[in-house]
Amino acid sequence: MKISTKLLLSFLLCALVTLGVGLLGIKSVVRLANALELTFSNNLVSVSSTSATLNGLVAHNRGLYRLMDASQGDVSQQDRDRVRQDITNELKRSQSAYATYRATPLEDDERAAGDKLDQIWPTYTSSSEHIMSMLDSGQIEQARAQLNSTNNELFRQARDLIRVMVDSNNRQIKEGAAAADELRDSALTWMISGIVLAFIIAIITGVLITRLITRPIAQAVENAQRIAKGDLTQAITTDRTDEAGQLLMALSDMQGGLKSTLTEIANASDQLASAAEELSAVTDESTRGLTRQNDEIQQAATAVNQMTAAVDEVASNAVSTSEASRQATTEAEDGRQQVEQAVSGMSAMVVEINDSTQSVADLAGQVREIGKVIDVIRSIADQTNLLAL
Repeated sequence: MKISTKLLLSFLLCALVTLGVGLLGIKSVVRLANALELTFSNNLVSVSSTSATLNGLVAHNRGLYRLMDASQGDVSQQDRDRVRQDITNELKRSQSAYATYRATPLEDDERAAGDKLDQIWPTYTSSSEHIMSMLDSGQIEQARAQLNSTNNELFRQARDLIRVMVDSNNRQIKEGAAAADELRDSALTWMISGIVLAFIIAIITGVLITRLITRPIAQAVENAQRIAKGDLTQAITTDRTDEAGQLLMALSDMQGGLKSTLTEIANASDQLASAAEELSAVTDESTRGLTRQNDEIQQAATAVNQMTAAVDEVASNAVSTSEASRQATTEAEDGRQQVEQAVSGMSAMVVEINDSTQSVADLAGQVREIGKVIDVIRSIADQTNLLAL
């Protein structure tokens, strides 16, 4: 698996953990919000409605006593009508608040108390209407008796039932607050656990990714330094298939190539050494040949010098012969006057000619020697040409 894929999976894991922590937090917040909404939309409305119902009922009952007092005293009809209207308004307000309360979700104890109140309420309102009718007709004592007995008993029963509802809603508010606290604590616990888990996973992932990247790179650096120092003996092996493994395999191929190149260089060096030895031997042989050639050249030079001396001697003899010939000619022209001298001169000339003949013979021998020297020079030239080839 490539390093890029592993990094992508690691970051995806961190993202999933972060997403899980976020979803867990959102779920906890939603549960807490629902609990608070239930508290505010149900329990608080119920408490407010039951309180309004109870306050309206109490105000209605007090209004009946006020109306009785107004009917006994010197109170104008207008004031009595105002009190009657207040009684009617308080009853309507109480009934309206109670209807709002009954529309909210109810617990079992609330529902039971409400069912009982539904039975008592019509009787109480009917008794109250009857009391007001008796007050209007002047039956004050009868109205007082019913107000203090039947109506008051119905009022206490209704009040107690409403208080049961109020207490139930107060209890539900406390339970909701406790549940909200529990949800808050649970949310905090889960959030902290998720954060710690995400932190641990991030640390572990970071360590694994670091080892995943740095270990093969360190191995590659170590092998590269070893190769740079000239150590090609240790094999580079890896079972990884990612980029780091490819890097190590490339180093292994490079090491193999260097080893092969160095082997070829070593073989070439051996061949070069052998060729150098052969060249040295050839050079020595050439040196010996040149030495021999030099000796022969020295011999040839000596022979040439000898030949030159012989040629000079022949030339000198030729000059002498030429002078003798000219002298003989002169003496021949003068021979007729000096015959005796001529005969003597001819005799001397014959002797000199014989000497010249001997000199020519000697010159011919020297020419033969020169031919031998020339043959030696030709042989040396042939050997020089062979060495040159």
